[in-house]
Amino acid sequence: MKSNIKQWKQMVLIGMLAWVLLFLALFTYFMDYRVDDPNATGSMSYTETRRLTSIQGNNRVIMVSQQEAAASDPNSHSDLFNYHYVSEQAAVNLQSKPIQTRYSLETNGKNTRSRDRRTTRSSSGGIWFAAGQQQMSRDDRHTMEKLYPDEDDPEEIKQEPITRRKSRLGNSSRRREKLLDTVDDLEEYYFLKSKSVIYKLWKGNVSSKMLTPRLQKAMKDYLNANKHHVNYKGKRRTRLSGEEVLCELKSQIRVRSLDGTEAPFSSLGWDKLVPKVSINELYPLGFRSCAVVTSAGAILNSSLGKEIDSHQAVLRFNTAPTEGYEMDVGNKTTIRIINSQILANPNHRFNISTLYKDVTLVAWDPAPYTVNLHKWYKNPDYNLFTPYVEYRKKYPHQPFYILHPKFIWQLWDVIQGNTHENIQPNPPSSGFIGILIMMSLCDEVHVYEYIPSIRQTDLCHYHERYFDAACTLGAYHPLLYEKMLIQRMNTGTDKDLKKKGKVTLPGFSAITCKT
Repeated sequence: MKSNIKQWKQMVLIGMLAWVLLFLALFTYFMDYRVDDPNATGSMSYTETRRLTSIQGNNRVIMVSQQEAAASDPNSHSDLFNYHYVSEQAAVNLQSKPIQTRYSLETNGKNTRSRDRRTTRSSSGGIWFAAGQQQMSRDDRHTMEKLYPDEDDPEEIKQEPITRRKSRLGNSSRRREKLLDTVDDLEEYYFLKSKSVIYKLWKGNVSSKMLTPRLQKAMKDYLNANKHHVNYKGKRRTRLSGEEVLCELKSQIRVRSLDGTEAPFSSLGWDKLVPKVSINELYPLGFRSCAVVTSAGAILNSSLGKEIDSHQAVLRFNTAPTEGYEMDVGNKTTIRIINSQILANPNHRFNISTLYKDVTLVAWDPAPYTVNLHKWYKNPDYNLFTPYVEYRKKYPHQPFYILHPKFIWQLWDVIQGNTHENIQPNPPSSGFIGILIMMSLCDEVHVYEYIPSIRQTDLCHYHERYFDAACTLGAYHPLLYEKMLIQRMNTGTDKDLKKKGKVTLPGFSAITCKT
């Protein structure tokens, strides 16, 4: 009897032990699963958390287009760089609160990683790059193999099925942290590469071969696509000095807008629709000193607002606001250049927004290189013509111009003619166009953060929340070559360029050229 009781007690103890072991196994399993769950923010490491919170207000992320109108246009020039992970608030509200991203190129060590984290995680646990680096090229993988020779390929891990990925990573948080460190190093590699290009740009000696593989591929794709059928037959004058380039621009470039006298606009009554005074005659006395304020993210925390407002005239771009950013960008606006997307996309509220009132408006849209106005009118990149007519009828006294495509492509010809490499066969950026307009109106032009200062960042615009090195170095637009040309003509100091991101250019009226 006693032996039976003893045997029964042993069985109870064994059963209790089995239940304890089962409970511990289940507890361990669920804790490991929670560590792997990207939505379980409470278990995120400090590295992950700072990466997310610097670019988004919450842990919910969505995929949006860099330019909203481009999402619905299969022919948009944004196709190669449409998608970025950004905060939902920023996607809906393009004029969100100022982003404080104070950091400089002089920062060293691991602290540089706290600047502006540009990676986040998809709902399936994969790693996405907000800078458009969704896929690693062969060169990127080679770089990472050098950094971490014993690690699995991050691109391969990202593309594995969820179940397989969990089986590989779900049982080891240490392995997960190694992967995050690998991504951190790839991110740092891209940022440092952009930084080195900026250093070279300051010296006026940079090549597209210095860009990241992603941007090099984008440039090659645009060269092959040649959407606007560019056929440059001019000479290459790559050895011209800054003064010689200035004289070339003065002799060849004249700001020109649609005047309604050419077909098909002449048959549509545009001669009575457009302003009676041309843009060249709008300011007969000109301006002594002017500011061109780019929308670059690097202008944040610059405290340049007072200096910018001290100029007689100030030019701004697209949807760039001043309210809430006065300390850095000032609040004066004389001229605003807008691309055709601003007119065509209802989200920009072009007809009702106060952003476009009480200023001179200058719009532009890419046209064929041959400047076929009939073809352009029937098939613009974005339909700016209908909104333009409506706006002119509603506000007939406000100066509002559409730049003539011939002027746009003349600028492109000058850039290509002064560049040894073949540049993207796409129109110059709004920034370059704006600089040349102000050079025709002002004795002296001060350009802010067109060529980045030590505050350089991949934040595209100071008032928006997406990151991409292409905004600084170019993908669709030949930005890299534009900036090299502007730096060649820069008469300002190295200190102004590096500390303020300021380039100083003489206006055409102040240039004396040999005949």
